[in-house]
Amino acid sequence: MILNYYPRRVLVLGASGFVGERVCLRLRRAGVEVVALLREPDAPVARGLRAAGCQVRRGDTTRRWTLWEAMEGCEAVISCAPIGTANAVVQGCNRVGLERLVCLSSTRRYSRVRDASVEEVERGEVLVSQSELQWTILRPTMIFGALRDNNLARVMDWMRRRAWFPVFGDGRAKVQPVFVEDVVSAATDVLRRPHTIGRSYTLAGPDAMEWRALLAEVAVACDREVRLLHLPLGMGLLAADLLGKRLNLTRENVLRQQENRAFEIEDARRDLGFDPRPFETTVRLMASGAAEVERIYPAVAERS
Repeated sequence: MILNYYPRRVLVLGASGFVGERVCLRLRRAGVEVVALLREPDAPVARGLRAAGCQVRRGDTTRRWTLWEAMEGCEAVISCAPIGTANAVVQGCNRVGLERLVCLSSTRRYSRVRDASVEEVERGEVLVSQSELQWTILRPTMIFGALRDNNLARVMDWMRRRAWFPVFGDGRAKVQPVFVEDVVSAATDVLRRPHTIGRSYTLAGPDAMEWRALLAEVAVACDREVRLLHLPLGMGLLAADLLGKRLNLTRENVLRQQENRAFEIEDARRDLGFDPRPFETTVRLMASGAAEVERIYPAVAERS
């Protein structure tokens, strides 16, 4: 069953992130009252949210009283914050009697490369799924589509400044990135779909592709001729050890490039109406700047 209405008032956590900001603005377009909890309520993103009619509150999940205050009067929570904050969020919902919770998690929970981030995702999901709340968990793959995405934005920046790009290993491992606006559609529309309560869904692009093919598409989108420089896996691990901070590279990043990260999304298609757009189309939107939030969600004063 699909409801023709959203909750009247929704709290969005992680509203300063590039996904959370879009979730807030998408809900406002649907006429929902939005409370956005931000550590820095004077930041540029906060000003944009206020211009769209969101109520911006100062706080975060480490200062739990600010979370509780923000939850008062809300009918649902969408948490775009790291799912490692789930303990505080679940406790807050229980404290104020707020039942509906949508959490963004990550397909990192399926990684065979064990580290603290994987364990944090697993713990967070357990806390949510074992709660008595009306929860839904969404697990996006690598999200892209904005200059702040910290994924393909860095790849594009590298390619625009250099004629080569390093690939550790053969680059044949499968990836299935998902466009940010497709994630936002799922995260907001799930509130109108009560049959998703108590379920988890993977959100990925429509097709898996080899990492090297993805890089080739990015180069085309940037209108650049870029040579893929294949390097031995051991060299990548050594680079992470010696130059990790400078290159923003870890051993776990290098090892995960060797993992196949392809996923089935049929459950999300069926239950969420999830219909992700092709990578070659959306990466061009990103490269041209057409996927930036101010282009998609203009300020209220700019709308006709």
